[in-house]
Amino acid sequence: MFSLPAKLVGNKLSNTIIPNGIALKSCNLLSNLKFSNLSSNQLRLPTGQIGVYGKSIYGYSNFYLNKSNIRFYTEAAEKKNKIESNLRIQIIPAGLLSVNCCIINDKKSKEALIVDPGGDFEIIKNIIEKNNLELKSILLTHAHFDHIGAVGQLKKAFNCKVYLHEEDMYLWSNHAEQAKAFGLKYKEEEELPEKPDVLLKEDDEIMLNGKAIARVIHTPGHSKGSVSFYFPKEKIAIVGDTLFKESVGRSDLWGGDGTLLRTSIRDKIYPLGDDTCIIPGHGPTTNVAYEKVENFNVF
Repeated sequence: MFSLPAKLVGNKLSNTIIPNGIALKSCNLLSNLKFSNLSSNQLRLPTGQIGVYGKSIYGYSNFYLNKSNIRFYTEAAEKKNKIESNLRIQIIPAGLLSVNCCIINDKKSKEALIVDPGGDFEIIKNIIEKNNLELKSILLTHAHFDHIGAVGQLKKAFNCKVYLHEEDMYLWSNHAEQAKAFGLKYKEEEELPEKPDVLLKEDDEIMLNGKAIARVIHTPGHSKGSVSFYFPKEKIAIVGDTLFKESVGRSDLWGGDGTLLRTSIRDKIYPLGDDTCIIPGHGPTTNVAYEKVENFNVF
Protein backbone atom coordinates (compact mmCIF):
# COMPACT_ATOMS: atom_id res chain seq x y z
CA MET A 1 0.00 0.00 0.00
CA PHE A 2 1.21 3.49 -0.66
CA SER A 3 0.65 7.19 -0.23
CA LEU A 4 2.28 9.91 -2.29
CA PRO A 5 2.31 13.59 -1.39
CA ALA A 6 0.88 16.39 -3.49
CA LYS A 7 2.59 19.76 -3.63
CA LEU A 8 0.83 23.08 -3.60
CA VAL A 9 2.47 25.50 -6.03
CA GLY A 10 0.83 28.88 -5.53
CA ASN A 11 -2.83 27.95 -5.51
CA LYS A 12 -2.43 24.98 -7.84
CA LEU A 13 -2.06 21.37 -6.92
CA SER A 14 1.03 19.80 -8.50
CA ASN A 15 0.61 16.06 -8.80
CA THR A 16 3.41 13.61 -8.12
CA ILE A 17 3.72 11.87 -11.48
CA ILE A 18 6.31 9.27 -12.39
CA PRO A 19 8.76 10.96 -14.77
CA ASN A 20 10.16 9.43 -17.93
CA GLY A 21 13.66 9.99 -16.57
CA ILE A 22 15.33 9.40 -13.25
CA ALA A 23 14.19 11.39 -10.25
CA LEU A 24 17.62 12.80 -9.42
CA LYS A 25 20.99 12.57 -11.17
CA SER A 26 22.67 11.44 -7.98
CA CYS A 27 20.76 8.18 -8.25
CA ASN A 28 23.51 7.24 -10.74
CA LEU A 29 20.95 5.81 -13.15
CA LEU A 30 19.69 6.57 -16.62
CA SER A 31 16.34 5.94 -18.24
CA ASN A 32 15.75 4.29 -21.59
CA LEU A 33 12.16 3.89 -22.75
CA LYS A 34 13.08 1.33 -25.41
CA PHE A 35 11.54 -1.88 -24.25
CA SER A 36 13.26 -5.11 -25.24
CA ASN A 37 11.74 -6.65 -28.39
CA LEU A 38 8.14 -6.05 -27.36
CA SER A 39 5.98 -3.59 -29.24
CA SER A 40 3.75 -1.07 -27.48
CA ASN A 41 0.75 -3.07 -28.67
CA GLN A 42 1.99 -6.12 -26.77
CA LEU A 43 2.19 -4.08 -23.59
CA ARG A 44 -1.01 -2.07 -23.91
CA LEU A 45 -3.76 -2.89 -21.45
CA PRO A 46 -7.49 -2.70 -22.17
CA THR A 47 -9.07 0.75 -22.08
CA GLY A 48 -9.70 1.93 -18.55
CA GLN A 49 -6.88 -0.13 -17.02
CA ILE A 50 -3.84 2.00 -17.81
CA GLY A 51 -3.44 3.59 -14.42
CA VAL A 52 -4.59 3.95 -10.86
CA TYR A 53 -5.32 6.87 -8.60
CA GLY A 54 -4.40 6.68 -4.95
CA LYS A 55 -5.29 8.93 -2.05
CA SER A 56 -2.27 10.63 -0.54
CA ILE A 57 -1.67 11.29 3.12
CA TYR A 58 -2.85 14.83 2.43
CA GLY A 59 -6.18 13.64 1.07
CA TYR A 60 -5.56 14.47 -2.60
CA SER A 61 -5.99 11.93 -5.37
CA ASN A 62 -2.68 12.51 -7.05
CA PHE A 63 -1.06 9.29 -8.25
CA TYR A 64 -1.33 8.32 -11.88
CA LEU A 65 0.90 5.98 -13.79
CA ASN A 66 0.64 5.08 -17.44
CA LYS A 67 1.47 1.40 -17.53
CA SER A 68 3.41 1.72 -20.77
CA ASN A 69 6.06 3.75 -18.90
CA ILE A 70 8.45 0.87 -18.46
CA ARG A 71 11.87 2.13 -17.53
CA PHE A 72 15.33 0.66 -17.92
CA TYR A 73 18.10 1.63 -15.53
CA THR A 74 21.84 1.32 -16.05
CA GLU A 75 24.81 3.12 -14.55
CA ALA A 76 25.13 6.75 -15.69
CA ALA A 77 27.79 7.32 -18.32
CA GLU A 78 28.52 10.84 -17.11
CA LYS A 79 29.44 9.81 -13.57
CA LYS A 80 33.13 10.05 -12.83
CA ASN A 81 34.92 6.99 -11.47
CA LYS A 82 32.04 4.87 -12.64
CA ILE A 83 31.86 1.38 -11.19
CA GLU A 84 30.91 -1.16 -13.82
CA SER A 85 27.98 -3.35 -12.84
CA ASN A 86 27.08 -6.73 -14.27
CA LEU A 87 23.46 -6.18 -13.33
CA ARG A 88 20.63 -4.85 -15.43
CA ILE A 89 17.56 -3.57 -13.59
CA GLN A 90 14.20 -3.12 -15.26
CA ILE A 91 11.35 -1.47 -13.34
CA ILE A 92 7.86 -2.39 -14.49
CA PRO A 93 4.70 -0.88 -12.96
CA ALA A 94 2.80 -4.12 -12.32
CA GLY A 95 -0.63 -5.01 -11.09
CA LEU A 96 -3.72 -3.03 -10.15
CA LEU A 97 -1.78 -0.64 -7.89
CA SER A 98 1.24 -0.30 -10.20
CA VAL A 99 3.85 -1.82 -7.94
CA ASN A 100 7.46 -1.15 -8.96
CA CYS A 101 8.30 -4.70 -9.97
CA CYS A 102 12.08 -5.03 -10.49
CA ILE A 103 13.52 -7.58 -12.89
CA ILE A 104 17.25 -7.90 -12.21
CA ASN A 105 19.53 -10.00 -14.34
CA ASP A 106 23.20 -10.75 -14.71
CA LYS A 107 24.21 -9.42 -18.11
CA LYS A 108 26.54 -12.32 -18.86
CA SER A 109 24.81 -15.41 -17.52
CA LYS A 110 21.23 -14.16 -18.05
CA GLU A 111 20.29 -15.47 -14.61
CA ALA A 112 17.56 -13.29 -13.15
CA LEU A 113 15.51 -12.54 -10.08
CA ILE A 114 12.32 -10.55 -9.59
CA VAL A 115 11.36 -8.29 -6.70
CA ASP A 116 7.66 -7.79 -5.94
CA PRO A 117 5.80 -9.08 -9.00
CA GLY A 118 2.49 -7.43 -8.16
CA GLY A 119 0.56 -8.69 -11.17
CA ASP A 120 0.53 -8.61 -14.99
CA PHE A 121 1.93 -12.11 -15.20
CA GLU A 122 1.81 -12.27 -19.00
CA ILE A 123 3.80 -9.04 -19.41
CA ILE A 124 6.46 -10.19 -16.95
CA LYS A 125 6.59 -13.63 -18.59
CA ASN A 126 7.09 -12.00 -22.01
CA ILE A 127 9.93 -9.87 -20.70
CA ILE A 128 11.69 -12.91 -19.27
CA GLU A 129 11.25 -14.97 -22.43
CA LYS A 130 12.05 -12.22 -24.95
CA ASN A 131 15.28 -11.44 -23.09
CA ASN A 132 16.16 -15.15 -22.75
CA LEU A 133 16.42 -14.82 -18.98
CA GLU A 134 16.64 -17.73 -16.55
CA LEU A 135 14.46 -16.79 -13.59
CA LYS A 136 16.01 -18.14 -10.40
CA SER A 137 14.10 -16.45 -7.59
CA ILE A 138 11.29 -14.15 -6.52
CA LEU A 139 12.14 -11.76 -3.69
CA LEU A 140 9.34 -10.10 -1.73
CA THR A 141 9.77 -6.92 0.29
CA HIS A 142 6.54 -7.85 2.07
CA ALA A 143 3.39 -9.88 1.49
CA HIS A 144 0.62 -7.33 0.93
CA PHE A 145 -1.68 -8.53 -1.83
CA ASP A 146 -0.61 -5.84 -4.33
CA HIS A 147 3.03 -7.03 -4.23
CA ILE A 148 2.44 -10.76 -4.70
CA GLY A 149 -0.21 -10.96 -7.45
CA ALA A 150 1.95 -12.81 -9.99
CA VAL A 151 4.01 -14.91 -7.56
CA GLY A 152 2.01 -18.12 -7.93
CA GLN A 153 1.93 -18.00 -11.73
CA LEU A 154 5.64 -17.20 -12.01
CA LYS A 155 6.48 -19.99 -9.60
CA LYS A 156 4.54 -22.48 -11.72
CA ALA A 157 5.91 -21.21 -15.04
CA PHE A 158 9.59 -21.02 -14.12
CA ASN A 159 9.94 -23.30 -11.07
CA CYS A 160 11.83 -20.60 -9.18
CA LYS A 161 12.24 -20.12 -5.43
CA VAL A 162 10.22 -17.59 -3.45
CA TYR A 163 11.82 -15.58 -0.63
CA LEU A 164 9.90 -13.82 2.17
CA HIS A 165 10.65 -12.71 5.72
CA GLU A 166 9.06 -15.11 8.21
CA GLU A 167 7.26 -12.33 10.09
CA ASP A 168 5.08 -11.70 7.03
CA MET A 169 3.77 -15.26 6.90
CA TYR A 170 0.53 -14.05 8.50
CA LEU A 171 -0.04 -11.88 5.40
CA TRP A 172 1.00 -14.65 3.02
CA SER A 173 -1.50 -17.05 4.59
CA ASN A 174 -4.31 -14.50 4.35
CA HIS A 175 -3.67 -13.00 0.91
CA ALA A 176 -7.21 -13.66 -0.31
CA GLU A 177 -8.70 -11.97 2.74
CA GLN A 178 -6.47 -8.95 2.15
CA ALA A 179 -7.89 -8.41 -1.32
CA LYS A 180 -11.45 -8.83 -0.09
CA ALA A 181 -10.83 -6.25 2.63
CA PHE A 182 -10.18 -3.71 -0.14
CA GLY A 183 -13.26 -4.74 -2.07
CA LEU A 184 -11.30 -6.63 -4.70
CA LYS A 185 -12.27 -9.97 -6.14
CA TYR A 186 -9.87 -12.80 -5.39
CA LYS A 187 -8.54 -14.45 -8.54
CA GLU A 188 -7.96 -18.19 -8.42
CA GLU A 189 -5.07 -17.95 -10.90
CA GLU A 190 -3.22 -15.84 -8.34
CA GLU A 191 -3.27 -18.63 -5.76
CA LEU A 192 0.00 -18.77 -3.83
CA PRO A 193 2.06 -21.85 -2.95
CA GLU A 194 1.41 -23.15 0.56
CA LYS A 195 4.55 -21.39 1.79
CA PRO A 196 7.65 -19.61 0.45
CA ASP A 197 10.73 -21.68 -0.30
CA VAL A 198 13.06 -19.56 1.83
CA LEU A 199 12.33 -17.43 4.90
CA LEU A 200 14.55 -14.35 4.95
CA LYS A 201 16.30 -12.82 7.91
CA GLU A 202 18.53 -9.81 8.60
CA ASP A 203 21.85 -9.77 6.68
CA ASP A 204 21.01 -12.73 4.44
CA GLU A 205 22.90 -12.56 1.15
CA ILE A 206 21.05 -12.56 -2.17
CA MET A 207 22.90 -14.64 -4.73
CA LEU A 208 22.92 -14.44 -8.52
CA ASN A 209 25.27 -16.31 -10.85
CA GLY A 210 27.13 -17.69 -7.84
CA LYS A 211 27.88 -14.26 -6.36
CA ALA A 212 26.39 -12.23 -3.53
CA ILE A 213 24.81 -9.16 -5.13
CA ALA A 214 22.66 -7.80 -2.30
CA ARG A 215 21.87 -8.18 1.36
CA VAL A 216 18.62 -8.26 3.29
CA ILE A 217 17.78 -5.43 5.70
CA HIS A 218 14.80 -6.03 7.97
CA THR A 219 12.84 -2.75 7.89
CA PRO A 220 9.59 -3.40 9.80
CA GLY A 221 6.82 -0.85 10.23
CA HIS A 222 4.74 -1.07 7.08
CA SER A 223 4.36 -4.72 8.01
CA LYS A 224 6.12 -6.88 10.58
CA GLY A 225 8.25 -8.63 7.99
CA SER A 226 9.00 -5.78 5.59
CA VAL A 227 12.54 -5.93 4.21
CA SER A 228 14.75 -3.88 1.92
CA PHE A 229 17.28 -5.26 -0.53
CA TYR A 230 20.54 -3.32 -0.70
CA PHE A 231 22.90 -3.65 -3.67
CA PRO A 232 26.20 -2.19 -2.36
CA LYS A 233 28.11 -2.14 -5.64
CA GLU A 234 25.32 -0.30 -7.45
CA LYS A 235 24.34 1.78 -4.38
CA ILE A 236 20.69 0.88 -4.86
CA ALA A 237 18.12 -0.03 -2.21
CA ILE A 238 14.78 -1.59 -3.09
CA VAL A 239 12.72 -0.64 -0.06
CA GLY A 240 9.17 -1.78 -0.78
CA ASP A 241 6.53 0.37 0.89
CA THR A 242 8.72 1.54 3.75
CA LEU A 243 9.85 4.79 2.11
CA PHE A 244 8.56 6.84 -0.84
CA LYS A 245 9.71 10.07 -2.40
CA GLU A 246 8.72 12.72 0.18
CA SER A 247 6.50 10.22 1.98
CA VAL A 248 6.40 6.97 3.93
CA GLY A 249 4.36 3.79 3.78
CA ARG A 250 1.10 3.20 5.56
CA SER A 251 1.24 1.85 9.08
CA ASP A 252 -2.50 1.39 9.65
CA LEU A 253 -2.67 -2.03 8.00
CA TRP A 254 -2.16 -5.47 9.51
CA GLY A 255 0.95 -5.47 11.72
CA GLY A 256 1.83 -1.86 10.89
CA ASP A 257 3.66 0.38 13.36
CA GLY A 258 4.34 4.02 12.49
CA THR A 259 7.03 4.53 15.12
CA LEU A 260 8.86 1.40 14.02
CA LEU A 261 8.50 2.42 10.37
CA ARG A 262 10.29 5.74 10.94
CA THR A 263 12.93 4.05 13.06
CA SER A 264 13.62 1.63 10.19
CA ILE A 265 14.09 4.56 7.80
CA ARG A 266 16.31 6.59 10.13
CA ASP A 267 18.42 3.74 11.46
CA LYS A 268 18.62 1.34 8.53
CA ILE A 269 17.94 3.11 5.22
CA TYR A 270 19.43 6.58 5.75
CA PRO A 271 22.80 5.15 6.95
CA LEU A 272 23.25 3.46 3.55
CA GLY A 273 24.63 6.78 2.30
CA ASP A 274 23.41 10.00 0.71
CA ASP A 275 24.13 8.75 -2.81
CA THR A 276 22.09 5.57 -2.39
CA CYS A 277 19.28 5.37 -4.94
CA ILE A 278 15.93 4.39 -3.46
CA ILE A 279 13.50 2.30 -5.49
CA PRO A 280 10.22 2.37 -3.56
CA GLY A 281 7.27 0.03 -3.90
CA HIS A 282 5.28 2.61 -5.87
CA GLY A 283 6.02 5.90 -7.59
CA PRO A 284 9.24 7.67 -8.58
CA THR A 285 12.74 6.80 -7.49
CA THR A 286 14.63 9.08 -5.11
CA ASN A 287 17.78 9.04 -3.01
CA VAL A 288 18.78 9.25 0.63
CA ALA A 289 20.20 12.78 0.47
CA TYR A 290 16.97 14.15 -0.98
CA GLU A 291 14.74 12.38 1.55
CA LYS A 292 16.79 13.62 4.51
CA VAL A 293 15.97 17.18 3.47
CA GLU A 294 12.54 16.94 1.84
CA ASN A 295 10.76 14.10 3.63
CA PHE A 296 8.91 15.69 6.55
CA ASN A 297 7.19 12.41 7.36
CA VAL A 298 10.39 11.04 8.90
CA PHE A 299 11.06 12.62 12.27
